Amino acid sequence: MCSIYDAVQAAANLVVAAVEIKEIQTQKAESEYQTELYTKQAEKAEKDAAYVRQEGIEEARRKRLQSILNMGEEKTSLAAGNIGLSSQMAINIVDDEKLNGELDALTTLKDSEREAQKYMDRAEQYYAQAGLTSFRSKNRYSSGLMTSASGILSQGSMYLKSFSKSK
Repeated sequence: MCSIYDAVQAAANLVVAAVEIKEIQTQKAESEYQTELYTKQAEKAEKDAAYVRQEGIEEARRKRLQSILNMGEEKTSLAAGNIGLSSQMAINIVDDEKLNGELDALTTLKDSEREAQKYMDRAEQYYAQAGLTSFRSKNRYSSGLMTSASGILSQGSMYLKSFSKSK
C-alpha cells in the first residue's frame, strides 16, 4: 500500500500544477489585453493618417481657390492699368500666379502625405507588436499547459509506482 507521505506529496504536486495553470491563464489574459491595446493604437494611427491626408486635400483645395482669386485680381489690376490681357506680360503674370498656386497646393499635399506616412508607420509597428504579443502568448500558453500536464502525469506515474511496489 502507498504511504501517506506519497499521497500527500502527490496531492501537493497536483495543487502546484493547478496554481501553475491558473498563472498561465492569467498571463494569457494579460497578453490578450496587451494585443488588443496594440491593435487599437494601430487603428487610431490609421485614422489619424486618414485625417491628415484629408486635411491636406482640403488645404490644397483652399490654396487652389486662393490662386484662382489671385489670378482674377491680377487680371483686374492689369485691365485697370490698360494692359491687354492677351499681352505677353499679362499672360506671364497670370501663368506665374497659376503655377505658384498649383505648386503651393502640391507642396501641401506632399507634406500632408509625408505626415500621414509617419502615422501609417506607427500603425504598422503597433500591428507588428500586437502580432508578436499574440504569438508569444499562444506559445507560452501551450508550453505552460504541456509542462503542467507533464508534471501531473509524472507525479501520477510516481504515485502509481509507489502504490504498485507496496502491494
